[in-house]
Amino acid sequence: MYRNSGQRHEKVLLWGAPVSLWSGRVRSYLIKKGIEYQELYPANPRYQAEILPALGYFAVPVTELQDGTLIQDGTDTMECLEKIFPQRSMIPGSAVQRGVAWLIEFFGCDLFFIPAMHYRWNFPEQRANIDAEFARGISPHREVEKQKADLAPLQEFFGDFPRLMGINPDTIPAIEASHIECLEILNAHFRYHPYLLGGYPSVADFGLIGPMYAHLGRDPVPANLMKNIAPHVYRWTERMFEAALVDGEFPDMPSAFPENDEVPETLLPFLEYLFRDCGPQVLGMLETFNRWIESDPKPSSGDLAQRDQNAPVGAHPQLGAFDFELQGTVIHSQAFANVVYHFQRILEVIDGFEDSGKERFDALMARHGGTALMSTRLKGRIKSEDYALRLA
Repeated sequence: MYRNSGQRHEKVLLWGAPVSLWSGRVRSYLIKKGIEYQELYPANPRYQAEILPALGYFAVPVTELQDGTLIQDGTDTMECLEKIFPQRSMIPGSAVQRGVAWLIEFFGCDLFFIPAMHYRWNFPEQRANIDAEFARGISPHREVEKQKADLAPLQEFFGDFPRLMGINPDTIPAIEASHIECLEILNAHFRYHPYLLGGYPSVADFGLIGPMYAHLGRDPVPANLMKNIAPHVYRWTERMFEAALVDGEFPDMPSAFPENDEVPETLLPFLEYLFRDCGPQVLGMLETFNRWIESDPKPSSGDLAQRDQNAPVGAHPQLGAFDFELQGTVIHSQAFANVVYHFQRILEVIDGFEDSGKERFDALMARHGGTALMSTRLKGRIKSEDYALRLA
């Protein structure tokens, strides 16, 4: 499943960059988990010489374990490291909390892509900052012109995502209104709790921190928005990169998940928001995948999980365009196989619950608008093989 660099290390290596959404998720996990690590950037010669050829395409983060194992997917990284370092577990043991944690992890790392891309690329006044951040992680040069040449291909690739995601003058008002509402809902929660599930961080926090840190909490325009609208959310983004589990603001809160498999009441409006504003986008991607699976000619086992079999292999394989509605606005967007793959993982987690846990989780979904999405089933299965998504 994973290739090996052939190198041995004293500590875990994180190939990432501050500007990278998914690097923040893994970096935060390593810090809170208490795993000693060293972060290296793609500007390091080893990335071009060893890491990139092993993956077959440019991507960060890549976690290089002490034995040289290379893991590209951040969720796979957390699951692997939870087994290697079982102490200080970041996955709740009880069914409802575990299901909610993985569900928010999924929404956070895969479905906040639209506001993240909008607030990064559509504000020219912060472009100098964005260029400097990309150069810091990717270019080994210090001269501005050489840095620009290094950055041009990657910035062109990522800069095209707003178009792919349906971000345009007609849809931006709905995207911004939804983001502001999200910040307000989360701000009310973090006023009373240091983490999403209460007094202890979980995979839910690590999924959400990706977009809320690198794009929405560090880029100047959205960071200022967050500070002014949701200061408790901004404080959470700081907290997630501090090694201590107990925050000085909450010294009397037990550093543990809530008892009796409870979910904080202040988190429930956020679940409702996710199903209402992000759920239609997920559903559209799942339906696009199911239509592709049944298309003529039907794709076969072992085919790349992407509509164009001749397209280069990458971290975000495309399945085709679809429409979904956000706050009354229709958005024409692209479906990605990695989102379907991660949703498949959520279904597997939930299907593994014992009967009573499954009943309690389903009841929570029914109360907060999640039944339609969580009852969706896929007509095919995706596997990860040598850093490519393929049909199983």
